Amino acid sequence: MKSKLIWILDILVVLLLLVYMGGSWYFGDLLINRPTSTLADSQTAMAELGLPVLPTPEAVTIPNGDVSLAGFFYDNEKVGDCAVLLLHGYTGTRYNALQYAPLFWERGCDLLAYDARGHGESSPAFHTYGYYEKQDAQAAYVWLLARTGLQPEQVALTGVSYGAATSLQAAPLLPEAAFIIADSPYESLEAIVGWQAVAQFGSWVKLFVPAAFAIAEMRADFEARDVAPKEAVADTAVPILLIHSRTDAYTPYTHSEAIYANSNPATTVLHITDWGSAHGRDIFTDFDAYKQMVDEFLAQYAPDFGISDGR
Repeated sequence: MKSKLIWILDILVVLLLLVYMGGSWYFGDLLINRPTSTLADSQTAMAELGLPVLPTPEAVTIPNGDVSLAGFFYDNEKVGDCAVLLLHGYTGTRYNALQYAPLFWERGCDLLAYDARGHGESSPAFHTYGYYEKQDAQAAYVWLLARTGLQPEQVALTGVSYGAATSLQAAPLLPEAAFIIADSPYESLEAIVGWQAVAQFGSWVKLFVPAAFAIAEMRADFEARDVAPKEAVADTAVPILLIHSRTDAYTPYTHSEAIYANSNPATTVLHITDWGSAHGRDIFTDFDAYKQMVDEFLAQYAPDFGISDGR
C-alpha cells in the first residue's frame, strides 16, 4: 500500500513538472516569438488613425550581421540638414512609426522608418526588446548618416513603446546623436513582463515567469536583466524627451518616471500627459499639443535642428 502511494505521488510530481515546463515554454515563447502584424495590416490600421501625407518612399534594406532590416527612406526636398530614425512599437511595422513624421518633415528632415528584427519584412528573429535591437538601431543610424551625408549631431531617433525603449538603449552606442524622443517606454524588460503577465493572465502566472525567462534567454541567446532602458540612460549626454500618458494601461507612466529619475537631469525632459490617451496614443489625441512639447524641447536642446519658425 505504501509503495503504491509513493508511486502515485511520483506520477503526480512528474505531471506537475510537465505542466509547469509546458506552461513555462508557452509563456517563454510568447515573450520572444509573439505573432506580429503584416505590412499590409499595419498600413490599414494606421490609415484608419490617419497616416500623414508623405511622398512615395524608397524601399531600402539595411544589413546588420545575420539580420536584414527592411525600411522606407523618405528624401525630403526641403534642405533642413537633418534626419530622423523612426522606430515602431511591439508587433508593429514601420507604418506604426509614421505618425511622428509630420513633427520633422516640415523641418526639412529626411526620414528612415524600418521594421524591427522579427517584424514586418525584416529577417525573422526572436524579439529581445532592445538587447539586439539597439545594435540594429545603431546600424540603421550609421546607414542614415552615410545615405544623407549628415553628421551625427544632425540625426535623431524617435520611437514609441518597444521602439522607444530600443532608442534609449541605443543611446550609449550613439553618444553624438542630436536627441531621442521616447514615447511610452518601459524601464526594463523584467519590470514590464512582470506587470503585463499579471495584467493579462492573473497573479497565478508569477509562478511561471522565472522559468519562462530562462527558456526565452536560452532560445534567443540574450540576458533579460540587461534589457533596461532605465540603466542605459544613466551616463548619456544625449538630450532625451520622455512622453507618457497618465492613463496608459499597458505600460504605466511610472516607467518613464523611473527612467527620468535615473537620467541626466540637465538634458532630459519628462512630460506625463493628462489627455486620457491609451498606450502610445498621445500624438493622435492632441497632435498640436504634442508638437508644441516637441518644438519646445528642440528649441532648448537642439535649436539648430532643421528648419524652424526662427530660421
